[in-house]
Amino acid sequence: MLKPVVTLDARMTAGEVVERLAIMGYWTDSRLPVVQGRLQDLSRKSRRDVAAIEKMLRRDPALCGVAVRRQWDMRILWYARELDEVLVKCAASPPDMLLRDVLALHEPDSAPPIPYNADQPIPLRNGVVTDHGVPVAVSLDTRLAGGVDVMKHRLPGVAPRGDAMLRGGGPDLAERGQPSAPASAKNVWPRIDSPSVVQALKPFTVTVGFAISQQAGVAGHPVALPAAKPGEVIDMAVELSAGASIKATNGWSQSMRVSMDNATAAQVTFELIADTPSDPQNPTLTVLEVRYVHGGTVCGTASRPLAVAHDAPTNAQAGPPFGEAWQDIESSASAVTFAKDDLAPDLTIEITKTDRNASSGAYECTWYSPHALKAPKGPFALDLGTDAKVYAKQIVDEVRINNNSAMLGPTLEGIGQLIAHRLPSAVFAALREVAPKVAPSVPAVLVVSAEAYVPWELAWMDAPLDAKRPHYLGAQTLMGRWMRDPVVTATNGADGVQKPATHPSATMDVANLVVMAAMYKDDSGLRRLPKAEEEAETLATGWRGILLPATDDALRRLLRAKVEKGLDVVGADAVHFAGHGVFNPNLPEGTALFLSNGSAIRSTSFRAARYGGARQPLFFLNACMLGIGGEMLGDMGGFPGNSLRGGFGGVLGAFWEVDDAVAHDIALEFWKRALPPAPARGEPVSAILRDLRSRFDEDVDPAPVSTFLAYVYYGHPRLTLQRV
Repeated sequence: MLKPVVTLDARMTAGEVVERLAIMGYWTDSRLPVVQGRLQDLSRKSRRDVAAIEKMLRRDPALCGVAVRRQWDMRILWYARELDEVLVKCAASPPDMLLRDVLALHEPDSAPPIPYNADQPIPLRNGVVTDHGVPVAVSLDTRLAGGVDVMKHRLPGVAPRGDAMLRGGGPDLAERGQPSAPASAKNVWPRIDSPSVVQALKPFTVTVGFAISQQAGVAGHPVALPAAKPGEVIDMAVELSAGASIKATNGWSQSMRVSMDNATAAQVTFELIADTPSDPQNPTLTVLEVRYVHGGTVCGTASRPLAVAHDAPTNAQAGPPFGEAWQDIESSASAVTFAKDDLAPDLTIEITKTDRNASSGAYECTWYSPHALKAPKGPFALDLGTDAKVYAKQIVDEVRINNNSAMLGPTLEGIGQLIAHRLPSAVFAALREVAPKVAPSVPAVLVVSAEAYVPWELAWMDAPLDAKRPHYLGAQTLMGRWMRDPVVTATNGADGVQKPATHPSATMDVANLVVMAAMYKDDSGLRRLPKAEEEAETLATGWRGILLPATDDALRRLLRAKVEKGLDVVGADAVHFAGHGVFNPNLPEGTALFLSNGSAIRSTSFRAARYGGARQPLFFLNACMLGIGGEMLGDMGGFPGNSLRGGFGGVLGAFWEVDDAVAHDIALEFWKRALPPAPARGEPVSAILRDLRSRFDEDVDPAPVSTFLAYVYYGHPRLTLQRV
């Protein structure tokens, strides 16, 4: 059978595995020191009984499988195991023993990964199901007769918790292709000239520019050069990152002047040298990632894999070819456009992952700005200490346990400080430089991240820009988020429009606001949300919204852009959903919203939405935990990622449980300020959220209201709406 996957690395120690699984809620014995340490720490912070904490956090390991990633020279090997087996063996082994030895992993024992294909059943044999090198499930039972849909998991109803009415908080959840080039007489391709394997401590060069045709080994899309006058040029910057083990002796950023008459003549060269691999037995595997930057905005990306060997590289590969060759695993890219964003964010923080190892928390961070700043740009190493999914689960657990408690304020501040310490100090230095340059306006910040979990909005600023507001980054700046896919960006639809776009739009016209609220009946197994029902009715009347029932048929029509408006059939320009939501970080697609009859709708449905191009709706999910990201089929998943992939131009959602009454008031204020009557243009979405976050007060009696800090926003930080 197919099971949700936990990804581990063969180089992890038994102690590290036990600790990571304990954070995720899996353990063989709660008396283990690492488990007791976590439970007692949360008990002390929340002043709850240890037994209550254990009951809240513990999960059934039989429902999940393990994908073990092992590097063997320049190949990646995968092993599928039962989670129970891994737990028992690691708990019984010396803490410093490598997982490779604990499980006795040998090359012939590795199974070729099972490639996921949405159009075909998954072959049922023991192995790890991967999508472009990213594990999405494990197959551990060959006795079944046919394929099993990875996405099908039975969802129990949501039970009430506490005195407050929460929009969620119930039990946990048990076509790729190259984009078509725009029509143009002059199409070129990204160019990255580099060896595929280099020797440690020996300098090498990487040349970046544009090529007439696609290069072998380079992930990139055809670039349509804009129509231009003879001799016209565009000045841009080329930014390179290659992993923490590689140094650039002439810098990571180079200026490049591109002539529209002869774009392939433009090129820049980077001088690099790699450190000796930390693993004495294996080379360092990384990716050269290129960003073409115009006017302080990333206008496209390309990449190619790279290996750093201990000695002079050879073409010989010792031993049988088990696993996948590093050079054959697809890298990431997004279409290159030369359009300049006139409302570009004042600071774009880019978080990338060059090791492509889902079990690690190793990332790189750099920043871009249209302003001339002195702060170093990086790239800087950014280490979460564990994988991003587990990191996010720790945060959700702490907020969940301390909600409605006087300890919520210190808990959130502590989380904010931990998140801030993950970011390079240069990011905050750049922000402090930007602030006086744009004063009296508020700096606009866009976080573009290769992970979809960490709430960077909560990063704590010891020296705030505005001392009258909470120190959280999302309360100090106009902040938005965006996503870049971990594999080659795909298109969705015959029009060849990239979804999501390389960067978000700053303006949006709204003719049709669609409102959907779940009216839960007793037989749905879900608790009614009176304030959610009221907010939907208010939006439908006061904002001339199109009120839809929360049914399968209505949702299908919404996603197909075939909503009935009188005698017309229209698409949505903005969507508001109010209801229950739930999140389980251990499932390959762990977020869901609940319709009126209690049926759970996962975000994969939104991946197939018929939006994009000229119509990119703003989507406000006013339900618990639907703002959290997810990894689905190797893609940036969850409601943010799948909605953006379906052509939505912005997504708002809650990172944790929200109070029904407070969420009602937030929704009405948001739409009042974001979508005033024509011809007025609304306030920037991020400005509204900044004010709402600023209402968090840890001194409120009897406990702070965490709902004010719960909302995350994916979209342009300066996005404004206008009723038409």
